Amino acid sequence: MATGHRGRPRSTWIGKLGSWVSEFTVERLAAELNLDSSQVYRWARGDGTPSFQHAIAITEIARSAGTNLTLEDLYEADIVRVRCRLRSSLPPLPH
Repeated sequence: MATGHRGRPRSTWIGKLGSWVSEFTVERLAAELNLDSSQVYRWARGDGTPSFQHAIAITEIARSAGTNLTLEDLYEADIVRVRCRLRSSLPPLPH
């Protein structure tokens, strides 16, 4: 399995952010955000999420590169966790 990158193979990059970063390149996004590439690798692997300020910048960079990447795409794992917590905290429906 070819990686083309340091760290984990691209196949472990998750979500729409990971897919987009694999095409746009970690180094290019890190340079655009003035960050160390290790931070972008973390996001692409799903080991963390960008700050809201960085997330907005990422969506704008993606848009200018011709990709519609939304804030929901960037925070999809967090959104799923919140939805699960909300569902589990709701009382059962009456029969």
